[in-house]
Amino acid sequence: MIRFSLFLALAGLTACSAPNEDLQQWMQNTRNEAKAKVKKTELPELPPPATYQAPTAVGMNAFNSSRLRMGMQGANAPDLKRPKEVLENFSLENLRYVGSLSGAGKTTSAYISADNHVYTVKTGNYLGQNYGRISAIEPDKLVITELVEDTYGNWTNRRVELPLNASSQSNNTQN
Repeated sequence: MIRFSLFLALAGLTACSAPNEDLQQWMQNTRNEAKAKVKKTELPELPPPATYQAPTAVGMNAFNSSRLRMGMQGANAPDLKRPKEVLENFSLENLRYVGSLSGAGKTTSAYISADNHVYTVKTGNYLGQNYGRISAIEPDKLVITELVEDTYGNWTNRRVELPLNASSQSNNTQN
């Protein structure tokens, strides 16, 4: 009996097909179908490249180096050869007029605060980034004459006032 059951088991094993044969057949069919459905890519048609046309100039070129050189040679042009003063590194918005010193009825010097430092200035000193020069020191303001370039490349004078700082006025009234 043992021999008979061993014979049946052996016969059953030989009658079976390879393991997962139906799965292998399905994967092979799927691969073949996928390869058959692949379409070749078509290259897109590109439009012809547009040619660049520079815009027409409607005024003076602000970056024309010859115009800049000519502008620096005018009658009112700033003196670029003189050494710059410390307060010319600051814009007027960053400068604060904090007080003045008077002697013999005339204001002789003023104090300007910039970047947590106090500087002593007098009439004729330069300050600001537009070639500004102190033209008058008054108890409540500094009068500054700036040299600015207009749209035609000419250098013109502009009068600017730097008022006494409001916080220093309140400090002076308390003392």
